Amino acid sequence: MITQIPFSSLYAANHGWLQSRFHFSFAEYHDRANMHYGVLRVMNDDIIAPHTGFGTHPHRDMEIITYVLSGELTHQDSMGNAESLGRGSIQYLSAGTGVSHSEKNEANVAVHLIQTWILPSHNDLLPRYGSKVFDVKARHNRWLHLIGPEGKADVINIYQDANMFVAELDQNRTLGFELKIDRQLYLKVMEGRGTINEIIFEQGDAAKVWDEDLFIESLTPMHILLVEMPKA
Repeated sequence: MITQIPFSSLYAANHGWLQSRFHFSFAEYHDRANMHYGVLRVMNDDIIAPHTGFGTHPHRDMEIITYVLSGELTHQDSMGNAESLGRGSIQYLSAGTGVSHSEKNEANVAVHLIQTWILPSHNDLLPRYGSKVFDVKARHNRWLHLIGPEGKADVINIYQDANMFVAELDQNRTLGFELKIDRQLYLKVMEGRGTINEIIFEQGDAAKVWDEDLFIESLTPMHILLVEMPKA
C-alpha cells in the first residue's frame, strides 16, 4: 500500500527567518492523529534565511538527522563539534542523555534542509555526533545508503533499527526499491517530479509505504529521500 501526502497538505510555519513544513506534529502544530510513523517522529522541510538560524538549545533521547539540499549549514554542539556542511551532506546527532547544539546559516544565501528525528531503541544512551560528505556520483541514478543501525558498515550508525537512503535521478530514469517483509517506508520527494508506483508526485510530496515495493520514474530530475524501518 502507498498513501500519498501532498506537500500542500503539510502544516506550514512561517517565522520570517524560517519557513517550515512539518510532516508530523511538531512545535506549534499539535495533531494527536499525526504524531509519528513507526519510529519516525519528525520530518521537517526547512528553509533558513541568510545570517539566521537556531540558537543553542537542548535535546535528549532522540536521533536527529539533517540532510542539506542547498546552502551551507553550520553546526556547533556541547560535545565540542563544529563544522559547516553543504549540498548532499548529512549530519547525525544522537541526543541521548542530553546535548545542546546550534544550527546556523552564516552565508548570504538560504539553506534548504530536511531534518528527521527517529526514536532511539532506548533512552539515556551516550550522546554522539557524526557527519559525512558524499560525492554526487554515489547517489546518481542509484540509492546511496546514508544511515543504518549499530554494526552496519560504511554508513553512519544510529541507535535504532532504521535506515536512510537517498537518490538523485536524471530525467526519464527508473529506480526500484524492494521492501522486505515486516518493514515500511516513508518517502520524501525533495526535488523534482515523477511517478511512484504510477502515482504522480510533485516536489515536496511524501508517502507512507508498506507491503509494496517501489518503482520510480523521473519526469524531471528528482532527488528522493527514504526512511526504512520496522513495520508498526
